Amino acid sequence: MFVILITLALGAFMIWWLLTPEKRLREMGNKIPGPTPYPLVGNIFNFNIFGIKALDDWKYCMNKYGRTFRFWLGPQLHIFITEPEDIQMLLSSQTLITKSEAYYTLESWLGSGLLVSTGELWQRRRKAITPTFHFKILDEFVPTFNKCANTLVKILKDKVSKGFFPLTDFMSHCALDAVAETAMGTEIKAQTNPIGEYPSSVVKMTTTLMEKIGNPLLGMEPLYTMSGRRTREDHLLNILFSLPLEVIRKKENEKNSPTDSSPTEEAFGVKKKTAFLEYLLKMKRDNVPAFQTEKDIKDEVMTFMFEGHDTTTMALTFAVWLLGLHQDIQEELYREVSGILVGQEPTMEDYQKMTYLERVLKETIRLYPSVPIVARKATQDVVLPSCGYTVPKGAHLDVIILALQRREDLFTDPDKFNPDRYFEPQKHPYAYIPFSAGPRNCIGQKFAMLDMKVIVSNLVLNYKIESDEDIIVSPEMILRTKKGPNIRLISRN
Repeated sequence: MFVILITLALGAFMIWWLLTPEKRLREMGNKIPGPTPYPLVGNIFNFNIFGIKALDDWKYCMNKYGRTFRFWLGPQLHIFITEPEDIQMLLSSQTLITKSEAYYTLESWLGSGLLVSTGELWQRRRKAITPTFHFKILDEFVPTFNKCANTLVKILKDKVSKGFFPLTDFMSHCALDAVAETAMGTEIKAQTNPIGEYPSSVVKMTTTLMEKIGNPLLGMEPLYTMSGRRTREDHLLNILFSLPLEVIRKKENEKNSPTDSSPTEEAFGVKKKTAFLEYLLKMKRDNVPAFQTEKDIKDEVMTFMFEGHDTTTMALTFAVWLLGLHQDIQEELYREVSGILVGQEPTMEDYQKMTYLERVLKETIRLYPSVPIVARKATQDVVLPSCGYTVPKGAHLDVIILALQRREDLFTDPDKFNPDRYFEPQKHPYAYIPFSAGPRNCIGQKFAMLDMKVIVSNLVLNYKIESDEDIIVSPEMILRTKKGPNIRLISRN
């Protein structure tokens, strides 16, 4: 009995020690207003940073405490920021580049890829990968994007005039085909032979990881293993590794000589339509410091397969749904697209002419940014210029992009879908940051915008879209929906 009591006491002490923030962090953090935390667990039971209740909690706290407030996730101090001056200070910094600890829950999946890595490793990788997104390389991808969009148009013929149907899976398979065949140089035909496990496992995995981030208690051992979450994560990882690893193996086993070159390779160090993966393999062969092992390549492939597919999926989903809700905007877009795409195979120049489509997509990701939150860890004390609060070293700064981009003082009628708002000058350079900003902005944003232009223009050219308004949005690692969106189609031909 005595031994049991001692064991329980030691266990309680360890939990208390692990979940009690250091004195300085606690004292400085409590000088910033925010919801009342509970002992040890902080605000995990009275504040939702993620999920369908998050939007209401954000609004409540912003109304009560202001646009900058703090909350505690167990022993972690988080500062919620939506002031453009503060965001500019943080995201433009060359020193405050360390991601929040929340990102490290992704290490089992994405390893040391660009999304997670920091410091010298991140700098080497970012510099090495940047050439793969050169606009002349993206130009080589247009025929593949066109092919994927045409496949989507054909598949959706079965849905014409048959009522409302869920949209997301169609966007997911199309986006997956596009990223695999362009950046990875491998045709997987997800649209015509749906590989349902990979896309659905991405959603399940991000949900599993969000549980750990939102409630640190769930991630503690042995609770994490005893609850069955470890087994679930391992199962999902096996699925998520299988497709990217197969893509890498196919590329490595190609019989083409590694010394074969093309005009694109000679100019930019990569081959046509295989820029990303081919370039990584070439750097490994050349013993470039950033990519010396198979794991180095795997981590970046896993990262790009996740980010290049999942974020684009949701942006496309919201764009098509919004067009179905706003028939006047959809018809104006149809006039632009049909006036440019007049029978020939579309080119990069054609898509660059689609300025209204550009604004439609910009407005979509203002209202529904695919990544609703980005976060950094303060590696030094930081003073927020908008309010003078001092954020202590060790705290986390959460940039709430979804809340920022719907501020009524920064955007007139902020909840309205209005592509023409971009004729007006932006009120602050960091008021609109759907791809983040600064040195750690999204490296693939031009790739994503081109991909979305091709897919949306082809859909609008062939179908009239109508949308069901009923939708439930859930801010998570990626902005998702728990209900909808559903659309129906009418053929334009």
